[in-house]
Order: sequence, then structure tokens, then C-alpha cells
Amino acid sequence: MLVDERLFFHLTGKRSGSLLDASDGDGLRPALFARFHDLTRLRYDFPVILLEREDAPFETLSGIVDALLRDVAPKGIAGERLRRNVLRLEREVRALIAEGAAGSLSALWDRAAERLATKGGEPVASDLARARAALHADGAVIDCDATTSARFVTHAWRTVQERRARSMRRAIDVLVAKLSDLVKADFLRAEAGRHAATLRAAVGAPHQGLFDFEAMARLLAAPSGASALPESKRRRIEAALGVLRTQRFFGADRAYGFAFDRIDAAVTAYRERLPAMAELVRAITVAELEVQGRYVEAKHDEYFRGFDARSLGPEQLAIFPDYLVSLGAQARAADGGTRLIEALTCGAPLKVLLETDDAFGVGAQLATTAMGLGDVFALQSTGSHLYQARKDVVRALEYRGPALLSVFSGAVGGATGAPPYLVAAAALESRAFPAFTYDPSAGTDWAQRISLDGNPQPERPWPIHELAYADEAMRHASEQVPFTLADLALCDPRRSEDFVGVPREQWSADLVPLARWLDERTDGADEAVPFVYAIDAEARLHRVVVDQRLVHATRRCADAWHRLRQLCEPQRGAVAVPVEPVAVLAAAPAAPTVAAVEPAQQAPASDDPYIETARCTSCNECTGMNARMFVYDANKQAFIADPAAGTYRELVEAAESCQVAIIHPGKPRDPNEPGLDELLRRAEAFL
Repeated sequence: MLVDERLFFHLTGKRSGSLLDASDGDGLRPALFARFHDLTRLRYDFPVILLEREDAPFETLSGIVDALLRDVAPKGIAGERLRRNVLRLEREVRALIAEGAAGSLSALWDRAAERLATKGGEPVASDLARARAALHADGAVIDCDATTSARFVTHAWRTVQERRARSMRRAIDVLVAKLSDLVKADFLRAEAGRHAATLRAAVGAPHQGLFDFEAMARLLAAPSGASALPESKRRRIEAALGVLRTQRFFGADRAYGFAFDRIDAAVTAYRERLPAMAELVRAITVAELEVQGRYVEAKHDEYFRGFDARSLGPEQLAIFPDYLVSLGAQARAADGGTRLIEALTCGAPLKVLLETDDAFGVGAQLATTAMGLGDVFALQSTGSHLYQARKDVVRALEYRGPALLSVFSGAVGGATGAPPYLVAAAALESRAFPAFTYDPSAGTDWAQRISLDGNPQPERPWPIHELAYADEAMRHASEQVPFTLADLALCDPRRSEDFVGVPREQWSADLVPLARWLDERTDGADEAVPFVYAIDAEARLHRVVVDQRLVHATRRCADAWHRLRQLCEPQRGAVAVPVEPVAVLAAAPAAPTVAAVEPAQQAPASDDPYIETARCTSCNECTGMNARMFVYDANKQAFIADPAAGTYRELVEAAESCQVAIIHPGKPRDPNEPGLDELLRRAEAFL
């Protein structure tokens, strides 16, 4: 029987009969990916620009473009051409990056501008030159790929460490100057300090001819007090000065390195440097006491004589730089999870970046394991979510203690060809790699320490989206489809054996969507067979049966999410993030086919108002005017949710204030609204 073949695969994982191999080159991917076939046409968090700014080290390309347009493009129709050309340039930069281009924002901007100017001529070149003159932000550009987490976290770490180091350098420089003044003043009081040659050297060369230094030396020949510091005090000050001037922790000429790619190397370096750390702390403390005149040999000599690495307290250790360890997927496998946990508890101030390309492996569990250690800051994120989590990343790196930053890259490769950004976002959606932070300094209980901010629809086991498609008779149909761990597995070629395709003629009521199957069955004893929707490279819709192994993994994933939510109840800020429904329509009569539907770009046939949503720059002008009429979608781009929620005057005024002139007021709904004649004249520019 046909059902037997499907059920047999589900129970055993072995394909037989007419079932289709899900790894036969069709490039299957989750059906909900159909909406996002070309990321270069979307405005989202990537690419990200790494800025040399302590207050804001990251910015998105879209954010920089929006800020620039607010500065240089006149509002309304007058600035429309400039806005269009700059937005075209933004898309061209995305296209360059998708082609493999890399470099600084200014370099990529210039390349994109040259391309567009060649096609568009002088008007385009003029607009882009004007925009280029106003571009003040610059830095390395990163896309969402296998290198993203290392470059993003390293940039944040360097920003944090440089801020700390600069503060310590200033403090050390002040101590060096004050100790030097003590030595210099004492030297000038001594006989050697009053010789003519010494006095001449103390005066700048341009003014040496103004003084008779021999006469000055005779006048100062009589001592004015003690001739010098006590020898023990001089030796103590000079020893402290020597340590302060040659220390290698805070930007000295021969500064230590603090970035590593192996845990054992970082721990070894930390332990080997402990004596030098103790020496520097001793020198700083002695210097402060001497500068304040509070050093008492009878009390302090014995204490500092025995001061070594064992004498360093938490506050003293906290002044030193942290050690960044970047573990790529291969390096992590070599270090192993056990060694990682041991390193986080060894006392070294490690900031460990744990990258993984496997959301199903042990690496995906290490951040939750680290939470159990109590005093380790744990952050988990996907590459796609890093910009949204940037403040948490900085908090983790500023934390005075060990921290683990676990990031799923999405760069799984393989036949699906899905961009790493989509795969990483799918890992977040599926709960396979949820975003969370565990901050030991945030409070005393789990609810205070854990945050689940950034996870979509957190109250559900999985986020639910609309899947619209054409049925066999080419009629429009839609379903509410949860995005589960099994959907994510379609993105990973290493999981292809967990699926088998079902020919269209074998689709029947016995095939049950996996999420519903899990809700209604706990043991799988009946003959219902779980499946998930997929699409191939031609956007044709498929049903693929899921084997027992992946079903169990999906159930465990939902349970883990439930436990994570329980830990932070009552929830502190974990809010649902609206996600734009994915629209999927038919394109070929041979089989159900899915194709992405772009937001409306042309005026509707009626006189209703509308917005060219895809061109929205998220400036908040219209939503701030009437938040019930103008609403943002999941991409934070505006559409008209309810034309009846406001007046025609508000529509016209919103169109006039729109920076990119994409709001079209249509015709008035209320013929009795005051001032319609004037409003209709003003609206003509936007029809």
C-alpha cells in the first residue's frame, strides 16, 4: 500500500518504492523561503558597517542611507530623484557584495556609483556625487556569512578593550609624570642639580642665551635643605617608574597580544603573565602612595615584599584586558565542549566566541550549559540576529568575568543554495538556536538574569506564518504553517537522509503536517505520517515525509524552548515580533508552484490610497502622524492598514512629508470633509 511506503520511511528512515530521494539535486528548502528569493532587493540588517566609534561601533547600510537622505534630500517631490538614485545605489552595493566584493563602505559606494553613472548619465552622476559628499560614515563592510560573527565580535571586543586601555594609560601616564616630578625636584635640590650645565639643560634652547648659568650656579650653591631623597625611597620610586614605563598590558611599544584561536593558548598566556600583572599592580599602588606622601616603610615594605600573583584580588584583576578566543567550527571540534567549560571556570578573563554551522550538534547546547556555571555571561545568537543583539554583545564583552558568545553562522553550504542570512534566521525561528542572554550581574534569580528578547512569537512552540499557494485546480489556498526544527533541517545537506519526497499523486489525508502530528500524537502508533512543506529551485511545492529521528529531535527542541521560557517567568521583555506572512502563488499548471509576491508597487485599480512599501525608508513620519492608518510590516516598511482610520487631510499631509514620495492619497472617502478642493489640488502631485 502507498501509505506503507511512507510510514515505513517515517518509522525506519529507509526509502523504498516510488518515494523520492530528498537529496537528489532538487535543492529543496523550506516553503516559507519562497518570499525571499533575492535578498539584494530587500532592506534589512545586512550588510553591517564596522565603525570606529565607541558609542556606536555598528550601523547598517540602510541606516546610513536613511540618515544621509534625511540630511541631503528635500522632502516631498522635490527630492524624489535624488532619493531614487541613492536607493538604487544602496541596492547596487548589496549586489556587489553578493558578487563577492569586499572592502570599506566608501570603496564599495564609489564602485556602485560608477556602475550607475555609466548607465544613467550626468543626472545620476550628479545626484550620487552630492550624496557622496555627505557620506561621513565609513568602515569595513560585512555581510552575513561564515566570517560574520568573528569580525563582528572582534570589532566590538577591540572597541571595549581600547576604551579600558585608554583609561588605564591615562592613569599610568599621570603617575609616571608625578613620580618623575618628585625625582626631578629632588635632583634640582641636590648639588648636581645646581651645576651650570644642568641648569642650562633645563632651559629650552631658544632661551639659553638670555641667562648666565655660571652666575646662577654660584647663587644657588648654598643647599636649600636636604640634598636628596633617602636612598631607599629613590630606589622604590625608580623601580616603580621602570615598571610603569615598560608595562606591556596597556598599549606599550611591545604590547601583549590578547586575541587567540585556541583556548589552551589563551589560558597559558594568562597564567604566564600573572607575575607581570602582580608587578604592575604593585608599582601602581606604590606610585599612588608616594605621590600622596602616604608610603610608610615600616608598614608597607614588608607587605609589598611578599606581593605576588596570589595577592591579586578580583578588583585588581579586573583592570587588565580580557582574552578573546575565537573558535571556528573546526577549532571548536578540536577543543571540545569539556575543555571549553573547564576554561570558563579556571579564573581567566576569557571572552569565548563559539561559532558553529551545525544547529543540531553539541555546539548548539553549550550556551545553555554555560548558564549552569552561575557566574559566566552566556549569549546565544545567530549571525542574522547579531546587529539586533549588538548591545548585548557589548554587555557580554564588558562583563567583569568569563563570557561565552555562541553564534550559529547559517553557512551550511550544500545543494539548497540558501543564503547564510536566511538559514541563520531560520535557526532562530525554529527554536533550534534561540536568542538569549544570561547576565549574572543582572539580578539574583533566573528571571532577572535571562532575557529572550528578539525571539519571534515567544509564547508559541514555533512561530506561525501564512503559506499561500495554488492547489491542483490552480485555485488560491493558504495554510497557517509553523516553522519547526524539521523545516530548518531542509537547509542542512547533512540532514537530507531524514526526508523523503512524496509524489503528488500520493498526497492524501494520511499525510499530516508535522506540528499537528506532534500536537495530536505522542507515540506515533497510528498510520498518520508527518510531513513538512518544501520548495525546489523552480519554486514547485513539495511534501516531504520526516523520519522518526528528526521527529524526536523536533519534539525535544519544543520542550527545550518551553523550559527556557519557564526559567525567565515572569518574562522580562520577551515580546512577540510581528513577521510578515510569506505569500506563495502558482506559476505552472504541472504541479503546485510557489513564487514570491513583491509588495504592491503600482496604484490599485480603485481610488484607494496606497504606499509603495518596498521603497519605504522607515523614517517614522507617517506612523508618527497616525499609527492606526499607517503601520509597519515585519521589515519596518509602511503600508496603509486602515484608510478609514484617519482623514483625507492626513493622507495628503503624509504624502507631502514623505521623504521618498511613496504615499499616494487616492480619492477622498468622505465627500463632506472640510477643505477637499484644496486637498485634491495638493494631492495631484502624488496621484
